[in-house]
Amino acid sequence: MLTLFTRLRTRLIGALASYLAQPAKHYSPATNADPQSLSAVLHHGDVLLTEGNTRVAALVKRITRSTWSHVSMYVGPLEKGPDPLCIVEADIAAGVRPVRLSELKGLHVRVLRPSGLNEKDRSRLAEWVVSRIGGEYDLAHALALARKFLRLPSRLPPPHTIAESATRFICSSLLAHAFALVGTPILPVQMSVSTARAADHRFLIPADFESASLFEVVSPTDNVQRG
Repeated sequence: MLTLFTRLRTRLIGALASYLAQPAKHYSPATNADPQSLSAVLHHGDVLLTEGNTRVAALVKRITRSTWSHVSMYVGPLEKGPDPLCIVEADIAAGVRPVRLSELKGLHVRVLRPSGLNEKDRSRLAEWVVSRIGGEYDLAHALALARKFLRLPSRLPPPHTIAESATRFICSSLLAHAFALVGTPILPVQMSVSTARAADHRFLIPADFESASLFEVVSPTDNVQRG
């Protein structure tokens, strides 16, 4: 009986994830990303904020009241060819996976570059994120975080220890792990919203990467400057 329940639960979760990963209607970004322009400026270890065009992206933007629904990392080409897999993300349906620059075409994208890191640190960031490919998406974490932002009763999972062996992530926790492991935790500049959220990677959302003092905007597709 328990096995049957587990199978049904897994199927329902999978169906929900697949539904949320589908493109939303009437998506019209303020700025369209050009993969060719992005490839000319991207370095391994750069962070990409995207507005997204899926149902889950729309939900994230509404709940967090932010332009950005997703965050990922450029790790450099993982294969040969004109459009190689070169970005790693935690996707709600596919888990931690590599994607191509061409998949960002038509989306609103901003590139953030971590300042003060040497090439060794950048390589460690990229290598660790790549090593997580195949990991599962942490749907329980995502739902608990959504309930917290909606001010609904919520029980966030116990604090995750930043560890090399972590295997389950949402998009922001994947990158938070990577930066913490090289000694540069993501700390938003604006601390007034929640001091606890800034100190605990479980509470990080994509918009927090934009406000973190660690990053500089280098995107060729977005002329909006940090205030």
